[in-house]
Amino acid sequence: MNQTRIWQLIPAVVLVVIVGCAGEAPTGKRATAPLESRSGSTMTGVVGFSDAGSQVTVTVTVSGATPGTHASHIHVTGDCTAADATSAAGHWNPDMMNHGLPSATPHHLGDLGNFTVGADGTGKLTMTGDWSIGTGEMNDVVGHAVVVHASPDDGVTQTPPGNAGARQACGVIKM
Repeated sequence: MNQTRIWQLIPAVVLVVIVGCAGEAPTGKRATAPLESRSGSTMTGVVGFSDAGSQVTVTVTVSGATPGTHASHIHVTGDCTAADATSAAGHWNPDMMNHGLPSATPHHLGDLGNFTVGADGTGKLTMTGDWSIGTGEMNDVVGHAVVVHASPDDGVTQTPPGNAGARQACGVIKM
C-alpha cells in the first residue's frame, strides 16, 4: 500500500476509534469503606465500589462475623463513631422509594441486600447498582456509610427498614 493510500485511511480509523470509545466506558473511579466492629461484634471487613460504565459494582467482604445471613445497607451519614453505629443514621434513600431487596421493585439506593457468612466467619456480597462515585450527584456513594447488620433484611418491613437487627460493622465510604 502506498503512502498516499495510508493517509487517506487515517480519518476513517480515527472515526472508528472515536465512535468505539463513545459508549459507556469505565471511568476507573474507586471508593472504599473499611468496616469496623460495632455493637459488641467482632465483624470487620472492607467495602469496595468500582465504576463499571453506567453502573457501579460494590463488593462487601467480611470476617469475624457470626455464621448465617446478614443484611447490608448504605446509610445516610458518613459517621460510624457511635458504639452501635447509630451515628450513621437511617438508610440512604435519595430517590424516596420504599425499602426492599435489590432484586425487587421498589427499593432504594441504600438497599444492598443479604449475603451468607460461612462457618469460618467470612462472607462476601457483590452486586451492581445505579450509583456514582465522586460525582456529587444524587446517587454518589462517597460520604455515606455502609452498615452490615446482625440479621437478614426481610425485604418488607419499612420501620425499621428490613428489620435487620443490630449494626455489627460500619465504614465510611471515601474515594
